[in-house]
Amino acid sequence: MGLSNAISGGIILFGITYVIFTFSGITDSAASFSYVSSQTTDWESKLLKTSIDVTISTATGTTSTFDFEIINTNLEKLWEFDKFDVIITYDHDGTTYTETMTYVSTCTGLSTGKWCIKTWTNDVIDPEILNRGETITVDVKVNNSLENNRDVIVVVSTPNGVVASVTTVAVA
Repeated sequence: MGLSNAISGGIILFGITYVIFTFSGITDSAASFSYVSSQTTDWESKLLKTSIDVTISTATGTTSTFDFEIINTNLEKLWEFDKFDVIITYDHDGTTYTETMTYVSTCTGLSTGKWCIKTWTNDVIDPEILNRGETITVDVKVNNSLENNRDVIVVVSTPNGVVASVTTVAVA
């Protein structure tokens, strides 16, 4: 009787060990799914908390350089400006051009195809981080001069994909 108890105990211990090792792969998959689900929730939260407005408060003129404003209207802080997409569509000599601009950290000697932050307004919480209610004035230089009395479209996309745009008319 003692031997049969020892054998049955060994069989049960082997069975439990086998089940634990078999289901460890499932447990690992469940943990991985939980991690991905958490990342998705964080991403959705950032999207819900991100909102910007783009405005052009001064006439663009007809040169190749003009400025516009980006206003953070929600809770998400924005600072990775090199990951922003700035796209400008304009007319020059009867041809429509669409240019994707590249961020540079200084406005001194701004070259074509570039954009930079010229000024910060209400930047009191975190220096050089665009918080809710703060505004940046952006200088941009396109490859050609803007055609008089034609539309200029500015589209800005944040790193997490929130997009805002504005349309104005170039006036000499």
